[in-house]
Amino acid sequence: MISLPFKGNDLLYNDTIKMIAIIDSGSTKSSWVFMDRFSKKSEYTTIGFNPYYQSAEEIYSILSSDLIPVLPKEELLEEVYFYGAGCERYSQKEIVRAGLQKAFPSSVIHVNHDMLAAARSLFGRNPGIACIAGTGANTCYYDGVNIVENIYSPGLALGDEGSGGFLGKMLARDYVRKALPEHLMEKFEAFTTDRLPDILDKVYKKPFPNRYLASLAPFVVKYQDDPYLFQLAYENFEELFNRCICRYEKHRELPIRFIGSVAALLKPVLDKVAADKGLCIDKAIANPMEGLIVYHLQKTNL
Repeated sequence: MISLPFKGNDLLYNDTIKMIAIIDSGSTKSSWVFMDRFSKKSEYTTIGFNPYYQSAEEIYSILSSDLIPVLPKEELLEEVYFYGAGCERYSQKEIVRAGLQKAFPSSVIHVNHDMLAAARSLFGRNPGIACIAGTGANTCYYDGVNIVENIYSPGLALGDEGSGGFLGKMLARDYVRKALPEHLMEKFEAFTTDRLPDILDKVYKKPFPNRYLASLAPFVVKYQDDPYLFQLAYENFEELFNRCICRYEKHRELPIRFIGSVAALLKPVLDKVAADKGLCIDKAIANPMEGLIVYHLQKTNL
């Protein structure tokens, strides 16, 4: 599904105006912003792209059917800044770059990991511990220019503590084991029509099990005041602190900030975990895009 640009934004159709695109792509969705020198922008949404799950040709196919038909002439687009989940290694970056280059053959394509997007959005050109807690999770120590240290996030099969996928896995585990309190069993079965066979099928046989499990996290968000679910969310974030955040040498010296819907919507739980460790989360926002816009407007001579 795609959202159309703002009405009346005819600047996109002026051949003399230099344009850049910024893309923040998670495993679930990609947010696209097109900017000119006057900071005018059009916004679009496509599905998420992850090179671990999609080929360059698949990425191009989706763009050519869902995005390119509603865009202005591609010749206007001089540079594309793509930040995406799964783009930490050169080989993965090249998959995405190839798909984007085929879609925008006249543009200069920049592909970076979504961790760098989080760091630039949260800290600009200042140092800090940047964290992602959305569908997936990740952390890094950012020195204001580069990611200096990144405790590798191996994905949901081997980790992803702090993420919506990990939280959904904990919830699904307790449901299929009938470990949820009775009142929560009833609410969960009202929340979703999925039962044991459906859950097992979507986790083990269907594509993108991380997306499916993350789709269960809103149940915890909705009922986070319930002591059982508060504790479930607490354990999710506590694992992220224990296994990642607290392992950075400067985690007590630098600000710690989060990007991602799970962090933003479960901020009271996140704050409790941090406080119990003598730490403070001074910012948790759902979307990195506004910070990225500021960063690139300062960096790019549009």
